[in-house]
Amino acid sequence: MVTALPREKEPKVEISTTPEEDEFWKSFAQSLISSTVNVLDRRAQFMITTSATLLTADFALLFIASKVITLTVGSQFFFAFSVLCFMLSLFPRRYRVNPWQPDSTKSVHYKMLNAKRNCHTIGFVFFFLGLIFVGLSSFFVAT
Repeated sequence: MVTALPREKEPKVEISTTPEEDEFWKSFAQSLISSTVNVLDRRAQFMITTSATLLTADFALLFIASKVITLTVGSQFFFAFSVLCFMLSLFPRRYRVNPWQPDSTKSVHYKMLNAKRNCHTIGFVFFFLGLIFVGLSSFFVAT
């Protein structure tokens, strides 16, 4: 259970008084914001490669043991759907933005990040379900 501290017991945060330090933190925040989309795209590319590799390895399991075809086909479905979700996060979408209004740019940026994160979340769920099915099919092959 998480409890919040009362207001009077919150730690005091010192705000910088130098303009150089303020400028440093502003530029740091801008670099974080600008690199977020690139980081999500690189993660999607890595997960596509990983899921496709496991999908290929799982096909080998299908040919080794034909008695667990249903479990193997299930894991292949999960890996393929995981690849599809991560690929959807890489496809460009059209967003309307007014560059002279910061609120418009901010809302479009958040919409873009939320769309990518939602695709990644669904992709990770199916990726882990595929891993579970591979583990189950490996267990049944061994027995």
